Formats: sequence, C-alpha cells, structure tokens
Amino acid sequence: MRLRARLALAFALLALVPLAVVVLPTLSRLRDTLSRELDARMQAATASAQESLERSATTARRAVEELVESPAMEDLAREARERPTRAIQAGTAEALMKTRGLTVLALFDRGGTVLSSGHLPARRGDPDPALFAVTRETSSKPVPVRVDVRTSSGLRQMPALVTARPVDYGDLRLWAVGGVLLDEGLAQHLARLTQAQVTLVSGDAEFARAGTALPPTVSREVPLGEAATVKLVFSRAAAREAEEGVMRAFLLLAGLGGAFAVLLGLLVSRWMTRPVEALTEGARRVAEGALDVQVTAVASGEVGELVRTFNHMTSEMRATTERLVASERIAAWQEVARRLAHEIKNPLTPIRMSLETLLAAQEARHPRFPELFKESAGVVLEEVDRLRRIVDEFSRFARMPKPQLAPVDLSELTQSVLALYSTPPEGIRILPALQTGVVARVDRDMLTQVLVNLVKNAEEAMAGKGGDLRVRVKGTDADAVIEVEDSGPGIPAEHRARIFEPYFTTKEGGTGLGLAIAARILQEHGGKLEVGGEPGLGARFSIVLPRSEGMGISAPVPVS
Repeated sequence: MRLRARLALAFALLALVPLAVVVLPTLSRLRDTLSRELDARMQAATASAQESLERSATTARRAVEELVESPAMEDLAREARERPTRAIQAGTAEALMKTRGLTVLALFDRGGTVLSSGHLPARRGDPDPALFAVTRETSSKPVPVRVDVRTSSGLRQMPALVTARPVDYGDLRLWAVGGVLLDEGLAQHLARLTQAQVTLVSGDAEFARAGTALPPTVSREVPLGEAATVKLVFSRAAAREAEEGVMRAFLLLAGLGGAFAVLLGLLVSRWMTRPVEALTEGARRVAEGALDVQVTAVASGEVGELVRTFNHMTSEMRATTERLVASERIAAWQEVARRLAHEIKNPLTPIRMSLETLLAAQEARHPRFPELFKESAGVVLEEVDRLRRIVDEFSRFARMPKPQLAPVDLSELTQSVLALYSTPPEGIRILPALQTGVVARVDRDMLTQVLVNLVKNAEEAMAGKGGDLRVRVKGTDADAVIEVEDSGPGIPAEHRARIFEPYFTTKEGGTGLGLAIAARILQEHGGKLEVGGEPGLGARFSIVLPRSEGMGISAPVPVS
C-alpha cells in the first residue's frame, strides 16, 4: 500500500475510532435501558392482567352471592320444595344469569343433577360433574374450570372463573354455580389494558386472541390453574427501531466523517508525499541507469534535506560512474592490447630466429644456404599467416556488425548446421533432439557462426577418445534455447569465470576469441551464452534467446 493511501486510511481511522468509542457504549446503554423499560412494562402489564382477572373473579363472586341472598332465589327454593316439578323451569337460570351480569350459571340439586343451566339450557336434567365439583371447593374465591357452551360451530369447552354457593330452605338444599367465561371479550379487554397481544389457551387449543405485537416479540404467561393460561405477547419493535435509528445515525455520521477524513487525508497526504514520491521515482530511474536524475519537488524540513542530499548523491554518482566506466574501458583495452601484443610477440620470435639463421649462413657462405632459406621462408610464411589470423579475429571482435534480425526456426537452423557434420570424426556420435516450432528473431548468419563454433569446440574436446555430442532445441513460454553438450573432459571450475574473456584459451594454437565473439553476438541479440556441466563429465553450452510471441510449444522430435 502506498504512503498516500496509508495516510488517507489513518485519517479515516482517526475520524471513525472516536465515533465507535462513543457510539458503541451508548448503543449498549440504550439497549439496556430499553430492555429494562420493556421488562418494567411487561411486569406492569402482567400485574394489570392479573388484577383484571381478579376483579372479574371478584365481580362474579359478588354476583353469585347477591343472587343466592336475593328474595327471588329464596322464593325459587320455597317453590321448589313445595312443587318440585314446576318451580324450576329450563329458562330459570338464564333469566337469573342475565340480571346479574354472569355468563355461566347452573342450578344443581343436592345430588349434582342440573335443574337449570343459563349457559347451556340443554343440560337440564343431566349431571355436570366438572361444574358441580366446584361445590366441594373450600375457598370462596372463584376457580378456573372448563365448561361446555353452545357456539355456532357446536358444543365447545371453554374456560371460566366460577364459584358455588348453597341455597337452603328447610331440608332442601340447592346449589348455584356461576361465574364468567374467559372468552373473546375478556381477551380484547386485556389487550386494551396491557397494550399487548393476548391469547387465551386451554390445553393445546387457542380459543381467543386479541391485539397485535410486531416482531420481534417476548411473552409472559399468567396461568389459571389447569383450565387455562393467559399468554401476553409484547413487541420489541419499538426498542429495535430505536437501536436501529441510533445505528443509522452512527453509520451516517461515520460515512460523512469517513468521507471527509479520506478527502482531507488525500489532500494532506498528497502535499506530504509528493516529495517522497518524486524521490521514489528518482530512485527507480537511477536503478534503471539514468544517473542524471534531479528531483525538483519543493519540500522543507527533513524531507527537503533528503531531496537535496539525493540530488547531490546522483550528481556524485554520475561523475563517479563516468570515471569508473572510463577507467574500466581503459583497463579493458589495456588488457586486450597486452594479450594482443603477447599473441603477436609469439610469432615474431621464430621469424627473428629464422632471419638470424639465414644471415649467419649467408655470412659464412654455408653450402646448405638454399636449403636453410627454404626452411626458414616456410616458417616465416606460417608465422605471418598466424599474425594475419590474429589481426583478422581482433578486427572482427572490435567491429562487430549490427545484427539483421528476422524470425528463424531454430530447429531448422540447427539441422542445417548439423548437416555440415553428417560424417563426424571416428568415435563421435551426434544425437540431436530438436523441438519444432521454436522461433526467435535473430541474424541467421551470426547465429550459425555461434553454433558452428560450439559444435566444433565440442568435437575438438572429444577428439581421440570419442563420445556423444548432444544438440537440443527447446522452448519455454519466454525463452528459446539451443544446448550443445559433449561428453569430453569438461571445463575446470577455475576457468569458468574467464571462459568468455578475449584471448583466454586453454587450447594449443587457439586465439581465445571464439567464445568471446559468440557471447558478444548473443548480447547483441538480447540473449546470453551460458556454460554448464561437471568437470570430468563433459561441458554444456546453452544459447538462450527471447522467444518470438505467438508460437506454440511442441514435443521434442529426435532427428537422425
């Protein structure tokens, strides 16, 4: 990541971290506060629901007690004693129930037979064990029970809060069992009271629901014995909306603050990093070889001092490099001149000796002078030819022509070179493995010269002992490679560093310019000449060239 981006990110973090430090605890406290408020509201609503149920039970109890103590009930008991078959009719309990505001009322005889039922008139004359069991309760408070009622969908059990009171007249005892149904009306009343969704559940069945509660929700239950349960469902949507509102505000502030911080960071970082980026670019160009780079960015303080030091350094580096290059060039040509002088001096010695021999024979009028002249002339001519070869090789090395590049199939070129060695010296086998489709842009004549030189050197290395001469052409995605490998004595490790130096040779009669010229030709082509192999196991020379684009790689094809 670049310095400018890092500074912009740092500014953004400086803007966002304080917001996060403030908002996250605030959001946590808000969540706790809202949770406590919701718990308190639910507790209050549950208490209100219980109080409402208790008030309904108390109202039902008072209504039953007033009914039992009323003159109408006393008259009804007296008539039942005097005329049992006509006093209590099927609609008696229904009329009494409506006058007292009850929704459940049944009149029983001492044995538990229904004499009249206000909520289920058809029960008259039948027992109702569940409802009559209330008469055995010791508490005077209403108890929850399930009673049978007639609905539009048929007979259905519903929970109710009921209480029982006896009615005595002489030796006659009647029971009045009455109360209120826990129905839709009660659910609606509790929903308005608690601001919650109220569900009345009996067993696994839900028989009344009122109100709504948006998700997410939390519930409380008010059990009414085994007969029913009042389930209160409270919505946490308001608390959730408040939390989300705070979070949206935080995100909005974070977005605006982050954008402003990033913009400010970019402006400040651009002002701060411009000299550093100029120095970086200058260093990159220096690494690429442009030693005349000068940074012109305006800066103050330590950065300004760094810019001035960099400019001074590049100036000094350029001057030092120029001096070094000049010194190296002089040293290189001095070495070439020394070796050339050495190579020229060697032929001069036999020439001088031959001439001195001829002069001495002439002065002494030696009778073998014609024979000595012929021998000496042959030596002189041979050494002169050697001098001419040395001069020609040096001329070629010093004035290398510019290569004429064109696409060349290296396997085809290698085959044409190996055709010159169709009859190799005795004991030497040429084993080519040429991959087709390997193309490079080269000067055909120059590359042929390099390849001929390498093959000739390999044959000379195996002369007298024989061996295998392997020539390979292969390609990678980026490079085209020609390898010439022999099984001769190899190249000692101490000679490898100097193998491509001009006039360095280990062969008797060699000029030491062959490999130097080959290496220079490949440099002119943007490639290189590498040496490999193990001493004693042979030598391997690799011609590595940039491969032309758009050419595929095929499998190696052995050539006989």
